[in-house]
Amino acid sequence: MASSSFEFELDLSKFASMFDSAAEVIEKAARTGMHDALDEWKADAVDVAPIEEGTLRQTISVGDINGAGLNLSGSVSANAVVKSRSGRRFNYAYYIHEANAGDKRLRTPGTVKRFLEVPLKKNEAKWQADIEREIQTGLDGAGW
Repeated sequence: MASSSFEFELDLSKFASMFDSAAEVIEKAARTGMHDALDEWKADAVDVAPIEEGTLRQTISVGDINGAGLNLSGSVSANAVVKSRSGRRFNYAYYIHEANAGDKRLRTPGTVKRFLEVPLKKNEAKWQADIEREIQTGLDGAGW
């Protein structure tokens, strides 16, 4: 009786190579997405920041993205140091954002005291989705 033999060969080297590089692709794409989100956050914060002190909007800045891999963090901050009537220097950005500016009302419509927090709360889910989309685009470009 004649016997037949069949073989099946599977080469997973391309998949293994893609798998090895996936972490780099994800981190790079996440950084790109985070840069975009931080830039949008800054622009939104500038738009709603009080303008009583002209330096406040100019001092809103994007910080560095820190961390590596899947643990990345970034921030937007403001540090507007001005002189008070008594001649002392103080951080107006902190005063308006954190100390509620002595309960004073803002003179300019459309501005808010919590100029960093309000845009973040409003857009956090959108920015998260944007970063996830950037990661997906990066993975798609790498063949996933």
